Amino acid sequence: MAYAVRFFRAGGTNRPCYTFSMERINILAGTYTDSGSEGIYSFGFEDGKLTSPELFAKISSPKYISVENGLVASIGKFEHGAGAAVFDRNGTMLGKAEYEKKTSCFITWHDGDIYTANYHEGTFTKLKFDGSSLRVEKTVEIKEGAGCHQVLFHDNQILVPALFLDRLMIFDTDLNYQGSVVFPDGTGPRHGIFSKDQSTLYLLSELSNELFVLEAGTWKLRASMPVLKDGRTHLRGGAAIRLSEDETRLYVSTRGQDLISVIDLERMTVLQDAYCGGKHPRDFILAGNSVLCANRYSDTVVCFHRNEDGTIGEETSRINIPQAVSLAVME
Repeated sequence: MAYAVRFFRAGGTNRPCYTFSMERINILAGTYTDSGSEGIYSFGFEDGKLTSPELFAKISSPKYISVENGLVASIGKFEHGAGAAVFDRNGTMLGKAEYEKKTSCFITWHDGDIYTANYHEGTFTKLKFDGSSLRVEKTVEIKEGAGCHQVLFHDNQILVPALFLDRLMIFDTDLNYQGSVVFPDGTGPRHGIFSKDQSTLYLLSELSNELFVLEAGTWKLRASMPVLKDGRTHLRGGAAIRLSEDETRLYVSTRGQDLISVIDLERMTVLQDAYCGGKHPRDFILAGNSVLCANRYSDTVVCFHRNEDGTIGEETSRINIPQAVSLAVME
């Protein structure tokens, strides 16, 4: 299998979210709003049980959300175009910015700033929020239709998976292009997550259904493997990726197959392909000894028990949220 690295530089820090305690937590769900949804919904979770959802904020197309220090950043569609918005913990909009024709697919906080990735327009954007207003600092166009799907951070580097270019694009903190990691044709890198010590990047491909394990900083390939138990690849639909607190298990969802796969990272084998409890598992999170999965086409968020060996057990609760596609814990 062809593989090339076109960049070399030392690594640094990133702060992914892994698991949460068993105490009651509040969770937000981002949605598509073309069939029954009014925006972002909130619900509670405790001891494997989900509470009835309530509308948190009315906004069109909040497909992805991110929470930091009680502030909620969301993708959105507005009167004069698409962009991003910031809400307080009560769902009150504090600021918005309209800067795109089509909505982005990803948003995240980093060091007090907000970053978005636009799948359709092939761009990523850095925004500043000053407490009362949100403004664009810079938009970088990689290539129209590049399939930009996430923004990751490592030391003084910014990483953007470009799905249709089969590349992981690398920029400095001023958003200047530095190089790229090149994957085999038809791979489609989508989302990644760093190990706690920032030494390893686990990157999931959407088009080839593979996991790539990269050495952070050098971005050299350490290992790769199919994420489905039967070894099939190129079925398309790889979506979310999460890492267990002890870093021995990796979890990935595959939408077309309606599965969440559990990977043993020590043996680099797939332990389980578990049914997601619905259709199109776009996102899921690990919460204590539970897995919460957002299933877009069945309009559900489903909770499963997580067994001691990390495999996914029985369903413990479910709620209805129209077209739920992203989940975030409210801090």
